[in-house]
Amino acid sequence: MVSHTETGAVIISNIPPVDGSYIVTETVCDDYNHIIRHYCRLYGVDQELVRIIIEKESEFNPRAVSSSGAIGLMQLMPETAEILGVKDPYNPWQNIRGGIRYLRDLFDIFGGNLELTLAAYHAGPGLVRRLNRVPAIPATMEYVDYIISRYGAGERNTTIYFSLTEEGTPLFTNRPK
Repeated sequence: MVSHTETGAVIISNIPPVDGSYIVTETVCDDYNHIIRHYCRLYGVDQELVRIIIEKESEFNPRAVSSSGAIGLMQLMPETAEILGVKDPYNPWQNIRGGIRYLRDLFDIFGGNLELTLAAYHAGPGLVRRLNRVPAIPATMEYVDYIISRYGAGERNTTIYFSLTEEGTPLFTNRPK
């Protein structure tokens, strides 16, 4: 079943809507807005983008640790945190500063290309630089699509594209391949 919300978002589901509507929940956290605002102004990165990344990465949990070892609100890998001068990746000020600075560096490396920047943030800049595209890693493709689908939601493309990943996994996206 494919339907559209009032904001233009596309919902693909095998669950029928209740009374013609879907329940959509979003994590909202204002605790870190002042930190995000400060470092976004300093590094020239959009605050909305950073909030979406933090929501996706850690659900605003400064104590979050991923299975791959990424730490804190912006899920910095220990090696990356060290390079960025983050001494305590659990500290929201340090983690957000490091994450936003890293995003700025990636935007600069990839000429402002949002998709490549997000892919590099998720999968590492080396792989993205070698391929010069979003890697065909399902988790990375899903990550990039998730962030882009929420960032600038009013300007979202409502066309849905279908493709298969190299592993044969079906992928529905609003991003042409």
